[in-house]
Amino acid sequence: MTEENVNGRSRDSAKYALAVDQLVVSYPGFTLGPCSFHLEEGEILAVVGESGSGKTTLARAVSCLLEGEVQVSGEVVTAGYCVYNMKEKERKKIRMDAFSIVFQNSGEWLNPSMKLKEQLAETLIKKYPKELHREKMEHLMEMTGLKIEDLDRYPGELSGGMAQKFLLANAMALTPKLVILDEPTSSMDAKSRKSFMEMIRMINERYRTAFLLITHDLRLAKELSSRILVLYGGTVEEMGKTDRVLSRPGHPYTQGLIRSSMDINLVKDIWGIRPADGESGEGCPFAARCSQSLELCREQKPQLSQCGEDHYVACNRGGIITLLEAEHIKKRFGSQEVIQDTGLEIGHGEFVSLVGKSGVGKTTFSRILGGFSDEFEGEILFEGKPADYEKLHRSKHGLQMVFQDSNASINPGMSVLEAVGEPLLLSGEGMIREAVIDALKDVGLPFHDDFLKMKIRKLSGGQKQRAAVARALTMKPSLLIADEPTSMLDPSSKANVLRLLKGLQNQKGFSMLMVTHDLTCAAKVSDRIYLLKDGRLRPFEPVVDNIECSIYQMEDFE
Repeated sequence: MTEENVNGRSRDSAKYALAVDQLVVSYPGFTLGPCSFHLEEGEILAVVGESGSGKTTLARAVSCLLEGEVQVSGEVVTAGYCVYNMKEKERKKIRMDAFSIVFQNSGEWLNPSMKLKEQLAETLIKKYPKELHREKMEHLMEMTGLKIEDLDRYPGELSGGMAQKFLLANAMALTPKLVILDEPTSSMDAKSRKSFMEMIRMINERYRTAFLLITHDLRLAKELSSRILVLYGGTVEEMGKTDRVLSRPGHPYTQGLIRSSMDINLVKDIWGIRPADGESGEGCPFAARCSQSLELCREQKPQLSQCGEDHYVACNRGGIITLLEAEHIKKRFGSQEVIQDTGLEIGHGEFVSLVGKSGVGKTTFSRILGGFSDEFEGEILFEGKPADYEKLHRSKHGLQMVFQDSNASINPGMSVLEAVGEPLLLSGEGMIREAVIDALKDVGLPFHDDFLKMKIRKLSGGQKQRAAVARALTMKPSLLIADEPTSMLDPSSKANVLRLLKGLQNQKGFSMLMVTHDLTCAAKVSDRIYLLKDGRLRPFEPVVDNIECSIYQMEDFE
């Protein structure tokens, strides 16, 4: 990747603020890497992931501050210097000048017995004569939003946010090309966090300083970075432009992180990443939690591969696969064309909603997608192949549909056991009773003998709806289509069914298409929303502001 001269500087990588090539860091019980990426001068790259994913290890490795029993291989070129080919004595000369780091838990990195001006002086003396120190200190304090009189304070007299700002001032003292920020806003309130972000933007624009932003805060990454790198279990799972990755993630883990973020989901309910269903083995570290993993994934570790312009994903299936794809769908009732040359895509593990006013054709379209309408034009693909609904309806891991009117879709004269177990019976499966009991448990219904013998007609509306969901779950579908699942329920039952559906989808990892005229419901649970209007579909993004959201509903739903 690089070529080094006698001064320890890399010729090929000097144009980068940071270039990492095949970096591997091994501790007892944990390995980071191999990691390869670069950071342009003046760029902000965010590194995100859960606690324990390797973010801080990466920050320490890049800055050559690893401790304990550790083995390092690969190459790190910072501001043109091959830092792992240098002795620590040489690295000390360029640290703070070529690159610097602001660690999490800022108070631990300040000397409690020294005033701030004394600690700044220890950095400034590396580059500037003493007569310039006061001027430089005042400039740094002003730049980071601190008061000049704060220079006479001790670290113990600072708030967490002030200490973090001072560490940034110290990091910027010698105007390095690269600053590494490790969870910089974790100890800040909302106001301090906002001013800190504004300060980073200003420094980045004015001084062309590059930042490597280590954070679990996706909103911070979204607002500050141009590119993002996603870590899980020490492995780079996804990397690309921030707006692209956060709007249409390519890896199931990134998708889970986004769903878990309270900071970027102001309307949606928050759902953690599904628990592991075993060990991941020697393959993909995310295999046991992934909704689309194959046996191969537990045996073979995927390589980070390009899947689009400046977009990379480490997945044996090439990223989140398209489970269902509808193309050029048309549907007529007599001379009226209800669906006009439209289509949609549903990714594996996605929760997609189809919204629109009553009578616009949502149920018609959902029945086409579900395989319950023969007279239409267009093509429907399931996992890339023409949808064979006979097989998909009668096989596990296929497609199931929950209809709007459970009274009409389930024989009221059947017992609960017969009605819920009917799909298994039709598919030739055995062990029906056990599967029915498991499904009833999943949807929160009783599963004792008396309930199993009860006729469907004797159930309440909410119980019938749950029984319809349980009936679909017995087939362990890869895709569940639910047509207006909450339209006939009271507010309490609606909330319970909605959380039930989203909880099951999140826990079991199947994809879901919910058809509804209730935009609020859709906004709560959906990864993406399609609006059906005038026979055509288009992506729909509800506005968070209540007034604007009401305007949308007036225009599109009334």
